[in-house]
Amino acid sequence: MRKKDIIDAIFNNSTYRKKDIEDIVNQVFDLIVQGLINDGKVVITNFGTFEKQNIPPYEGVHPVTGEKIKIDAHNRIRFVSSKKIKSLIK
Repeated sequence: MRKKDIIDAIFNNSTYRKKDIEDIVNQVFDLIVQGLINDGKVVITNFGTFEKQNIPPYEGVHPVTGEKIKIDAHNRIRFVSSKKIKSLIK
């Protein structure tokens, strides 16, 4: 499912204009990103938790050459689904 599919599904089950729905969906995603930037964590009850993880630098191996390479420190986003979502998707 893509963002367009989410917008279309909401549009098909509501009386709102498609443009308004698109704006709201974009605002929700923007708020999630801002929450990760500002707080490092966004908890959506009965859905899940987005969390920024700091990955320290480490040494990796180039998969083709076998050469050791340095991987710089970076951030990644982790999502953990809620118990409710986990129980629905088995």
